[in-house]
Amino acid sequence: MEAKKSQDETILVPLQGLGVIVIADDITGAAEIAGVCLRYGLKVSFGIDSVPNENTDVRIIATDSRSMSELEAYQIHQKIAVELYKDSNPFVFKKCDSVLRGYVLTELSAIMDVSKTKTVLLQPANPVVGRYIKNGIYYIGDKKIQDTGFSVDPDFPATESMVQEILFQRSTTHNSIDEVHLEGVTNINGFGAFIPDCSSIEELASCCELAYDNTLLCGGAAFFEQILIKKGLKMVEKNKVQSTLPDEFLLVSGSTHTESRLFVEKMREYNFPVVAFPETLLQEKVENDLIIQWANKLAADWQEKRMLILTVSETNITFTNSSTVLKQRLEVIVRKILEQCNVTELLIEGGATTYSLLKALGWKTLTPVEELVSGVVRMKVQDYPANLTLKPGSYNWPSAYLNH
Repeated sequence: MEAKKSQDETILVPLQGLGVIVIADDITGAAEIAGVCLRYGLKVSFGIDSVPNENTDVRIIATDSRSMSELEAYQIHQKIAVELYKDSNPFVFKKCDSVLRGYVLTELSAIMDVSKTKTVLLQPANPVVGRYIKNGIYYIGDKKIQDTGFSVDPDFPATESMVQEILFQRSTTHNSIDEVHLEGVTNINGFGAFIPDCSSIEELASCCELAYDNTLLCGGAAFFEQILIKKGLKMVEKNKVQSTLPDEFLLVSGSTHTESRLFVEKMREYNFPVVAFPETLLQEKVENDLIIQWANKLAADWQEKRMLILTVSETNITFTNSSTVLKQRLEVIVRKILEQCNVTELLIEGGATTYSLLKALGWKTLTPVEELVSGVVRMKVQDYPANLTLKPGSYNWPSAYLNH
């Protein structure tokens, strides 16, 4: 960001180095935070399960704790917190899902147990997209969350709408936060988690004023953006050029979200090369040779067309441990394609898919360079000649992708 000498430099001083550390419970949520930082002209570094070494304005740590057990989620956040707090007292922001999927209180407990913090200000709401809290109840539009599609989430179904109940249901064994304060929170007085009602941008902005020096901050990307605004940062000008698909790319769609499946179907209608796993690879038991053979065929197809959209399945597969097994097969296939093809633009949607692929490829450090649209972020991969674009499953790719 081109800092104005009078004001912006003083604002950026507390953001440099270890000034801001963000810990996210999934990789696409971490990328969403990176996009917000880029929007405000901040330099960002991005690490997988570890603190990035690069001395940037904001350092983001992406975990996959939402896909882990509660104990594993506690342990990974405890390990990160020990590293962060051993020599300093950094400004830490805990990124959580906007509808509180995951082990939110457990992960906060791990950080607070290490840092000896007694209070946390938690604000997941994003009223701009109709996700808000009123009288301690979580709403999606005009419906309580338990009456929406989130009630049948495969991992964290919302069977209650009271925020306190949602949180305690998901953090049952490693949560040390006994008190959750809801409704009428106008100041932080006491211990525990404080969650103000929030049904407008004005209320979201006013939440920032409640925190004091020893308060841990936690919330969604919308809350994090309001914190940057409160620090006096201004959105930087972006080029008004629509983002289009690269001429050559590999797009891996690992999300089962409706938006993702609709996008894949539209791309097929537009005559893009869309390929799903054949029936032979969707069985519970599959010979590894069959996976390799199909991967080699896809590599040959990519060499010919220089583009490919790869999805696991367009229907739900439900054999025992199917999600893990299919991710492992996808890892083998993508790695084989990259070994044989000069893919310089890799696009991935779905947090768990992205995390597993990056771990399999050994890509640990990323540098965010461009936010294409909200939540969709393009990054450079350290020590590998490729750009990586990440997208949460519930978000949309740039509309210009369909005008290739």
